Amino acid sequence: MVGRNDPCPCGSGLKYKKCCERVVAFRSAERARESRESEVKLALLSELNQWFDRQMTKKAVSEWVDHFKTAMGLPLHQPIPSNYIHIFRFWLLFDAPCMDGRRPADRWREVVTPLPDREKWVEELCRIHLGCYEVVEVGGDEARVRPLPWGEEVPVRVTEPIEKGAIVIARLSRLGNRYEWFGPYTTFFHEMRGEILLYLKQFADKEKELDRDFWVREGLGVLGWSIRRAKDREEISKIIESVEEVAPAAENLIPVSLPELPEGERNCPEAVNHQLQLFFEDVVSPLQRRTQELYGRTLRFFRDYVATHFGKAFHWRVLDEDVLEHLCGVWYVDHAGGTPVGSKIFLNTLKQLFRWLNEQGMASVYSAYRPVYIKLIRSLPLALEAKRWIKEHGVLQEETKAPTLTGTFMMTLSASGPLLAVGGKWLPINLRGYPPNWTDNRFWVRGVVAVRQWDSFFTKVEGVYPVTKDWNAAPETKVSVENHP
Repeated sequence: MVGRNDPCPCGSGLKYKKCCERVVAFRSAERARESRESEVKLALLSELNQWFDRQMTKKAVSEWVDHFKTAMGLPLHQPIPSNYIHIFRFWLLFDAPCMDGRRPADRWREVVTPLPDREKWVEELCRIHLGCYEVVEVGGDEARVRPLPWGEEVPVRVTEPIEKGAIVIARLSRLGNRYEWFGPYTTFFHEMRGEILLYLKQFADKEKELDRDFWVREGLGVLGWSIRRAKDREEISKIIESVEEVAPAAENLIPVSLPELPEGERNCPEAVNHQLQLFFEDVVSPLQRRTQELYGRTLRFFRDYVATHFGKAFHWRVLDEDVLEHLCGVWYVDHAGGTPVGSKIFLNTLKQLFRWLNEQGMASVYSAYRPVYIKLIRSLPLALEAKRWIKEHGVLQEETKAPTLTGTFMMTLSASGPLLAVGGKWLPINLRGYPPNWTDNRFWVRGVVAVRQWDSFFTKVEGVYPVTKDWNAAPETKVSVENHP
């Protein structure tokens, strides 16, 4: 780490505190500001969604389905494909005049009473609209884009890889000193630029400018035409949340499982019991009584885990990353009945134990545990919070005749909403009002899902686990399907 009085690494010859430290501090402050603003917008979007659901009946919503299908070139006699559901939802909220000839976002703005510090974000949310943009430059987590057919360049935060020259049809929303894609967006290879530009210029010849009113009125038609033309040319890059591209990988990463020994063989080796007792006497005993109890609880969990899965054959060397991830990310969730705070205590107690074993020359587990700890110190508490929230707010209580799926599914959450990877597809999952700090996270959810025409619901949730693996090959998810008459 560079000291404040050390020469700046940039080579300017100045001290770090007189040079790039200010830049680093400014960037950190900007990123923190962006994070706060993003959470506020997601919370407001959730409020808008809930208000819309209270105001609009399913029958009223269904009357706009054919409008959407026609604009997007979708078959009228078939349900909206799952990878178009969020495009449909955002169009309903921000573009469709489905509330007495007005947009839901405009009606919501008139009745909502936000906190003073959120008023400008209510206005910002209601101003967003579709637009067409050319990616001019890409660097780090930022791209510079130019509106088509004309306009000034603006900086946009990007969270997924994007190529220079790509064409993006998306909604832009202000974020700090730059912008972000808000909601679902579609990218096209740069070879589509000429055709899209000519298509837009047809409107430009009739309109004074392609302003917000134009995009609210015609944006969905522009998107639908562009997708159809790109498919004809086989030059569409991707529709974000495209089920064919991302779902198979998601289903190849189910949490690792370990066999359990018969009840009569579940014993922890005496040597390990002795080492745990020495750790307690050496490290834990000097601490306050309440802290001793918390450390002791973790040690009992660990002893039970060793006895259940390894018995007398246990040796410290079996604790590689996979086993440690199972211990902390799966077994703890299923057996400890932990809380977000309790999970942090659990992880930190194990860190102290494995570090002590390493220092004493008894076992070298700490090097394998450290990367597991880094992955889980945030994601494990978040998974436990998600489990509690979904069980309380996200499980369908009424009986349903929809087909149900039973298994372990990957769930991902983005600004456009939550999705569940099932059977090679990403299905929208109804979790209205989920906490905004879940965004950009993935979880494993074990339970039962009911799939209906427009959405899907959890009908039972048995466990929510952090995703620890990278995108690579592993056993496939097994799902059982039950059809209700």
